[in-house]
Amino acid sequence: MSTDNWITAVLSLRSARRIVIFSGAGISEESGIPTFRDVGGFWEEFPPEDFAYWEGLLGKLLSEPRRVAQFAWNVIDPIARARPNVAHLAGAEIEKFTSAVVITQNIDGLHQDAGSSQVLELHGSLLEVINVADRKIVKRFERDDLLIIADALHRYAEKEISLMTLVMQLRRLYPFDFRGRHQPNLVLFGDAMAEPAWTHACSAVENCDVLIAIGTSGSVFPAAFLPGRAELAGATVISISPTPCDGCWLQGTAGEILPHLVSAAWPQHTLGA
Repeated sequence: MSTDNWITAVLSLRSARRIVIFSGAGISEESGIPTFRDVGGFWEEFPPEDFAYWEGLLGKLLSEPRRVAQFAWNVIDPIARARPNVAHLAGAEIEKFTSAVVITQNIDGLHQDAGSSQVLELHGSLLEVINVADRKIVKRFERDDLLIIADALHRYAEKEISLMTLVMQLRRLYPFDFRGRHQPNLVLFGDAMAEPAWTHACSAVENCDVLIAIGTSGSVFPAAFLPGRAELAGATVISISPTPCDGCWLQGTAGEILPHLVSAAWPQHTLGA
């Protein structure tokens, strides 16, 4: 890791009045949630043209319902079991020192569980069900709810229960609407970004002093434009990643780097105190 980059990052954070934490799948991978785009990720086993679009999912649901159940179990079960890791906790600690907003591409709710109070979820949340017409939340899940849902999906995918039994079990927790008015609060490929999260995120990056990009591949658009927008507005962009990045790059994983960075920027404080 470049010493110059480390010093730049520490001093930039120490003097910042407004910080944005911009996170992707890499930060939650350390909590046991597999990534989608990396080698061996979800999209290799479940092609995005079939599983990353609502239309594709509906087609698969009609033709291969157990395959869709297998996909849903693979998504839901790790999120249901996940807990915030040290990087999530370190990100939440920044709020003790200055104004901080989390902008995340993740759907797992771990930033909120870690204690971050301002979280903008660009791709929605798996822990919510919305009314499609007005985007209002009609149900919020606890992680224990997701575990029950995941277990039922897995048993159906493994042919241990029938589709009717699956539906009856899910109805205890999921607010089914057979007119299709309710759906998970997720932004899939081809969807507009979640609002008002996207509008607030654009404003946050254009008014921050520092943006910390953590665990993001920079290949999911339009979210990938946000660090560039922050830089154009005059912010210092710090990238935490195992692979090389332009600008102020700190080599390593989120859990390795972010807690030490926060401690170095505010040495008078103890994380978790």
